[in-house]
Amino acid sequence: MSINTRPGFTLVELLVVIGIIAVLISILLPALARAREQANSIKCMSNLRAIAQGMVNYTTDNKGCVIPSFNLPALPGSTTNYTSIGAAQAMDGWPSILDRDGYVRAGNADYSINTSFYCPDTYDIYGMQNGQTLVDPGKPRGYVEWPMTFAGNNGGGDSDNQSPVTIPAEGFNRIIKCSYWINAYNPIGPPSSPLPNLQTADVFYTSSVGWGPDINGNYIRPHKTTNIRHSSRLVVVADGVYMGRQGSDQLGQNDSRIGYRHRGTRGVNTVSNVGFADGHVEAIDGWTFPQSKSASNPNAPAQNLSGPTVYANPEAIFLP
Repeated sequence: MSINTRPGFTLVELLVVIGIIAVLISILLPALARAREQANSIKCMSNLRAIAQGMVNYTTDNKGCVIPSFNLPALPGSTTNYTSIGAAQAMDGWPSILDRDGYVRAGNADYSINTSFYCPDTYDIYGMQNGQTLVDPGKPRGYVEWPMTFAGNNGGGDSDNQSPVTIPAEGFNRIIKCSYWINAYNPIGPPSSPLPNLQTADVFYTSSVGWGPDINGNYIRPHKTTNIRHSSRLVVVADGVYMGRQGSDQLGQNDSRIGYRHRGTRGVNTVSNVGFADGHVEAIDGWTFPQSKSASNPNAPAQNLSGPTVYANPEAIFLP
């Protein structure tokens, strides 16, 4: 009786098969990574669209007032409200306000997963742990937590005295991780002499309401949408952490708070997703993101003082 035998693979044939598999993997893995990046960017844009639309709805329900970046009610027995003078003060924060009032829910049904205020490509870094992002390019791609306390250093400026805290008396019962930046004028600590004129706050979308007094004895009040020109061109939220620092918002700048988490024509971490005052979203390249003149960025374009935006000629920057 004859037995049929099948020849096995030769070593050369085995190596060829392994080589083909390796080539296929090398082709497929980058494609899969790109697909994941694109999916995360789409999810991020969905988050920002919901946030921007939630801000529009908040304004509609609040007689044209823009949502505060956070509220700073005057401390008992005090005529000034400069956090970092005296005890730590709780700041509610715009994500907590939107969540509490039902405009944008911070998570899933039982809040076990934080989704709406958290970009899927967020770095697992508390971006404002020490008051600034400094030179670390990862910190603007991290997150902060709201509500928070801020005690300052009893001398003004930013410090490391930030920590998350709930405010049950005001209905803020959960800590929200947020990895988005808001276009805000947000003084916290006491100003350097001379005192500011708070009219300059109106070149921003929103502010830390209640801070003051300024040189005229005024406190920051809620901004009004009636002052906004070109709402479809006014940046209100973007990839990033905290708020402010509009003079340092491009790639490679110290203390930038814009987190370029997404891929563009120049590679990964070069694009920021952005929400506008009318509720729509766009993606903006890190080298063309609008910026304002500041002490840390004196060569930036001059501010546009015709409306609540820090950006010079925003139409020229954004329109194709």
